[in-house]
Amino acid sequence: MAELATGILILSVALGLSYHLILPRRKTLVRAVWKVTPILLLALYTALVDGHPLLVGALLLSALGDAFLAFDGDRAFIRGVVAFLLSHAAYIALLVILGEPGRVAPWSIVAALVVAAGTIAVLLRIRRPAGRMAWPISLYVVVFMVLLALTLRLPDQLVFVGASLFILSDVVLTIRKYWTGPGHVLDGYAAHLVWATYYLAQLILTLSLAVY
Repeated sequence: MAELATGILILSVALGLSYHLILPRRKTLVRAVWKVTPILLLALYTALVDGHPLLVGALLLSALGDAFLAFDGDRAFIRGVVAFLLSHAAYIALLVILGEPGRVAPWSIVAALVVAAGTIAVLLRIRRPAGRMAWPISLYVVVFMVLLALTLRLPDQLVFVGASLFILSDVVLTIRKYWTGPGHVLDGYAAHLVWATYYLAQLILTLSLAVY
């Protein structure tokens, strides 16, 4: 079983890295499946190593969010946001269970405040361009800030790093959609940054939390 789990993990990483090759192409079903599969494999890996069911659920909901966000349109975007909100709720429930009351490193509080300040600054900047989507995005940010704060209660600091990378991915995605726009000269690089930070975040969270 251990060898199978390791193979699944390696396959997930390989597909996650290779997604960069297809990322610049137009959005198709093949591209969507390629995007979703690495996260599904992380969920399968977690199940095989007897990781917590909430972690499996969080990854499956993330994969569902990826499936929605693989296509254009506000409706797909809203569905993706809802799926990721549910994913974060699962992560939050898991962190509440695993966290150690009273344990917060001073440096991590400063780091969390920096992350929160940067995220809120971007949120305020895109509030008008986002229009009616500003409220769902704001709710998403609040939930993610709760998730980030709960990571500070764990002894493994990599969980905080994973959550911070997740936020960075979402921040860059939001900037691309509501600030710079698809025509920006750096948009192609930003798209690769979004995927790289997102997949690395999920990989770190999986490896860090699956051992509890």
